Amino acid sequence: MPSKGRTAKTRLAILIGLSVGGALIAIWSGVNLTQQQDRLDLQPTNTVAPNDAAQNVSSENLDSLLDEEPRPWLLAQSLPLKGPSGHIGERFALGIDTVLRDLNNRGGIAGRPVKIWRIDDGYEPENTLRNSRLFAAEPEVLALFGFFGTPTSKAALPIAKKAGLTLVAPLTGASSLRTKGQIGVLHFRASYAEEARRIVDHLVNDGFVRIAVAYQNDAYGKDVLASTVEALQTHDLRAVSTAALPRNSTETKQASKTIVKSKPDALIVISLSKTMASLVNNVHRNGSRPQLMTISPTGTKALFRDLPQAAAFGVGVTQVVPFPWDARHPDVASYQRLLRQQQQNVEVEVEVDFDFYSLEGFMAAQWLVQAMETVAPEITRDRLMNELKRTTPKLHRSIDLVFLGSDPWEP
Repeated sequence: MPSKGRTAKTRLAILIGLSVGGALIAIWSGVNLTQQQDRLDLQPTNTVAPNDAAQNVSSENLDSLLDEEPRPWLLAQSLPLKGPSGHIGERFALGIDTVLRDLNNRGGIAGRPVKIWRIDDGYEPENTLRNSRLFAAEPEVLALFGFFGTPTSKAALPIAKKAGLTLVAPLTGASSLRTKGQIGVLHFRASYAEEARRIVDHLVNDGFVRIAVAYQNDAYGKDVLASTVEALQTHDLRAVSTAALPRNSTETKQASKTIVKSKPDALIVISLSKTMASLVNNVHRNGSRPQLMTISPTGTKALFRDLPQAAAFGVGVTQVVPFPWDARHPDVASYQRLLRQQQQNVEVEVEVDFDFYSLEGFMAAQWLVQAMETVAPEITRDRLMNELKRTTPKLHRSIDLVFLGSDPWEP
């Protein structure tokens, strides 16, 4: 009898695994295998489990970080930790913290730990703006690392540039943050345009031509919508309908009516998990069952939690990191080993849970730490950014891993 946690993993694989003849097939391209303070009740952020205070690698409280001896190398991060998108931020932070905790347990860099000044922004740009102003005013901050989302990252970028800071590995693939000559941001993940092309190519190759698009009505959704429209045009196609979705909301009835009216045979959804789940449920209630596709930021585990199991079958999703359960990949093997090792050190026994967001955070943190170690002991903003620029294109921009969901598969 499988455990509850195992069942959850099995359902997740419905979305991200393609099972043919009993064998899992992952479809990918170019994978590199080597490698607010307005609140007064500030508490340390611990994204793994309750643990010894010395194991904490992040806090909302800047003073507590700066009072540590030896003084840590300081990074700053704004992302959602509560609310509709909080699960994404928590998982992304888990991967980052796993790398930093291991590093600090081994003595840190040049005898100093690496820690993160981390503040929740709820995936709202105005909160990110406020957090970024706080970060920019602190000279100890080396980089703005692992921000989440397109509208939030766009809000932070002007402040970062003015302060001489760089957004490193934001969790966004937006084209608007990847223009030629773009300064102030260094990317780890592949672009949304690449994900959109992969989805459209797959649909068209499988005979789907009546394709509808539902998009989050903000900078993120509009950016991916533009890339999707462009990808459709390469096949001489146009979307049969487009429908705007509110951010951080489940009010999707009107959008579902627009989609159903156009009679699509496929629907690409550009939003996060709760909004997408609401939309899919409404579309199904109205009698339409198009092939469902989405891109990596959606939050696959939460989507399965919010969708009926029957609705989850056949959903397709692109991913930009390797399959988190495939320990044959050296990065995944390291990720699994450290997660298990650190979980064994906590008092409360919980099942070690793997997922794409924490793996992306893990790999992005590895990249940043390697750059810091290279320029140590004189780690400055400029020296760190120059090293990251040197390694970014060669090591990471080729990652564009795609999984298309079909039959259940148990990792």
